[in-house]
Amino acid sequence: MTKAPHLQNTTLPNVLHVRYSAFFPVSRTESNCVELLLSLLTLEQRVAPYIDLRVVIYTLTIYRAGFQRLSTQFKIPFSIIALDTEFAAKYAEWTAVANSIQHALPVDRLCIVRLFADFHVLPADEHRLMIGCDVFFLEVPQELLAFIWKGKKKSKVLYLSDAYSFAGVPYRLRYYHPPILEGLVADFYCLAPGVKLHENAIHGCLKMIDDWPTIPRRWDPPLHSSIVHACEQQAAAILLQPFKGESLPVERYANNFENPGLTVFHGHATKFVVKRLNEDIMARSRAIIEDCM
Repeated sequence: MTKAPHLQNTTLPNVLHVRYSAFFPVSRTESNCVELLLSLLTLEQRVAPYIDLRVVIYTLTIYRAGFQRLSTQFKIPFSIIALDTEFAAKYAEWTAVANSIQHALPVDRLCIVRLFADFHVLPADEHRLMIGCDVFFLEVPQELLAFIWKGKKKSKVLYLSDAYSFAGVPYRLRYYHPPILEGLVADFYCLAPGVKLHENAIHGCLKMIDDWPTIPRRWDPPLHSSIVHACEQQAAAILLQPFKGESLPVERYANNFENPGLTVFHGHATKFVVKRLNEDIMARSRAIIEDCM
């Protein structure tokens, strides 16, 4: 596995690399960027004081300077990686695979690229937290910290489970019969050192999923939506299962479910998030928007 020079082993215990994927400009008119800013501020306040934390942002060359400028507003170490130049040959391969998947939305294709990058760019011998730009730390995530602080682990994957979208139960996959990490949300899972996937396995799994029927729905229980989506999430739920997983308590870690007792929220309900943030975070967000966006 090739690592970017700035992601070489730190030799420090309990390092956590937090990975975001941001293929958009740094702009106050870009909703994804505003979400990312709030996510980073909550990460800095509610996670960084308790762990040796490094932020990794995948982006493209055209957007890199904006994220470099944004990173100067934080005390957390950042690595801004333009995949299309720093890993040009691999990026072209990953994009070709993503474009070959017939049943995929544009966002799914971006997620396929980031899945390949996760196991080529990030250090496999350290903890890695894969999150979306719309993940917000509303309280100190004690379960996540405990997972990182542990030595040897029986479960090598800690993940947010989507029970609320699927009639109150973690989803399974209709056309895949071996065990999976039921309910896994691809925008929030943490990998222990030693967990890695090979590109041929990722590619093969995506091809298998693409060959499944689209009707009836691939999810079990089925979603009401007729959209065929999230093949990358389904592949992660399949491929990471052999490493054994532990799902986070849904009453504190939620996907698109607004609960006043939440520790982590994943979703686009920024009005709900803002109500939970303290004035320090809100004041900093306003200042950074004025200075950098």
